[in-house]
Amino acid sequence: MKSSMTLTIYYSRKKFSGIQKVKTIGSTYMAASGFHKKHPGLQHVGLMADYAQAMMQGLARINKDSFNDFQLSIGINHGPIVAGVIGAKKPQYDIWGNTVNV
Repeated sequence: MKSSMTLTIYYSRKKFSGIQKVKTIGSTYMAASGFHKKHPGLQHVGLMADYAQAMMQGLARINKDSFNDFQLSIGINHGPIVAGVIGAKKPQYDIWGNTVNV
């Protein structure tokens, strides 16, 4: 099972509807939360932690079922960002800022 399929499964859950997939680069998957006012205050940070934990549990099930030992590294940061679309010929949504660069 490809990791992108697994991530799509977790991304589609109603609980995680406030999390936005930003991009994938190689084996890196970047997602962000807090764009919407669905989760006031810092609730979106807890939501992102729950999302990370769900991905880890899903990967543990995949490893058990397929006799593999895939590893998952997760980093969570919070702070201000700038979001927008970049590119004229192939527009892509992206986020920038020190919060992202850490």
